[in-house]
Amino acid sequence: MADILIIEDEETLLATLGLELQRAGHTVVAAHDGATGLKAVETFEPSIALVDIKLPDIDGVEIIERFRKTGHDFPIVVMTAYGTVGGAVEAMRRGATDYLQKPVGIDELEIVIERALKHRQLFDRLKVFERERERHGAERSIIGSSSAITRTLALADRMAAVPVDERGRLPTVLLTGETGTGKDLLAHRIHDLGPHRESPFVQINCSALPGQLIEAELFGHERGAFTGADETRKGLFEAADDGTVFLDEIGEMPMELQAKLLLVLENRTMRRIGDTRERSLRARVIAATNVNLQQRVDDGRFRSDLMFRLQTLAIELPPLRERDDDVILIAEHLIAQQARRLHREPPPLSAGAKDRMRRYAWPGNIRELDNVIQRAVLLSDGDEIDEADLNLSGGNGTPPTALSDIRFPFGAQPFTLMDIEQLAARQAVEACDGNVSQAARLLGISRGALRHRLENESK
Repeated sequence: MADILIIEDEETLLATLGLELQRAGHTVVAAHDGATGLKAVETFEPSIALVDIKLPDIDGVEIIERFRKTGHDFPIVVMTAYGTVGGAVEAMRRGATDYLQKPVGIDELEIVIERALKHRQLFDRLKVFERERERHGAERSIIGSSSAITRTLALADRMAAVPVDERGRLPTVLLTGETGTGKDLLAHRIHDLGPHRESPFVQINCSALPGQLIEAELFGHERGAFTGADETRKGLFEAADDGTVFLDEIGEMPMELQAKLLLVLENRTMRRIGDTRERSLRARVIAATNVNLQQRVDDGRFRSDLMFRLQTLAIELPPLRERDDDVILIAEHLIAQQARRLHREPPPLSAGAKDRMRRYAWPGNIRELDNVIQRAVLLSDGDEIDEADLNLSGGNGTPPTALSDIRFPFGAQPFTLMDIEQLAARQAVEACDGNVSQAARLLGISRGALRHRLENESK
């Protein structure tokens, strides 16, 4: 049921409409002229308004404009006589939702009201969606004013502003940097500032997809292409349409798939598994890695031609320890987010907490900072977050730079190269207080490779 405002100067029609709508269960407020209708909305917010296009004191189009200018967004249905349909068209141009032609039939009136209420529901959902998009946009914004991050953002914005070429293509971008520096946030920023910001943003973690399924996930497959392919499916590249495909941890992509990705990037076409038809790649590709691709190439684990193709436009994100006082700005932003989720006032950082955060090296970068802040806000029982709430261990947090304490078992019992790798892996993790990501950086390998060596040791 709806709250309905009727503005109509014909007393008989006003009474008839009001009676019929009340019988249908609606709440009705009746106004016999424009001034009375405008006054009514000061205390009554209708779900829908029925407005006569011709009133004795104020034109119906002007009433619509006044409603809209004062922030009222309820649906408005104008009622018009046969000879004034042109006025109804003008009213809809000014903000009316629909119109009815007099004499107004009750059945037609109910249909128009139901249609207008559905329009209102869609409008309300759209407003919620816009608020959510703004909130998520704020949550994934990159906070900071240091020279290091300012230069990075300026370069990313220039890349985002590059127009599509004559074939509608956008250049590939490679994002590099340590784990937790915000490469996914920067990829979103490039997408959001680009010419296809309203199109999909599809994120793919190359290390999380099973090797036997990653090709089908990326490029799709036809029905019957392989066992279990019971239906035709689009791949993620195709689903991105003309938006953005973000290939996170590109350094972990299997070698056999790297050749196919290179062809896709060079030819801008792709083929579903089991299909003979080439399809155009319309999406921009942004890749990211926290490993040294040149080292991967030297180790025979990454194609040099693909690396050169990706490095055409490259951006390196600075680690948090090189961003001066950005750590405080980001921490306060994260505190506000966490406090909002908990429906409480954001606690300030004490002077001691700020000093500790400035001295700490943040080996896990912003991801580590986020985890520290979440814990501090949840567990802090004071009016502010102090140094103890941060629970940052290990002196100034500077990661080790050498594995000087490793002792290889030369001259002892027989050993293999794998034994030495496993020993180095275990002692690196111990030197980094159990931080696998930090140990992997110390050894110059990926987290997955380090975990593989640790798992083999336990077998």
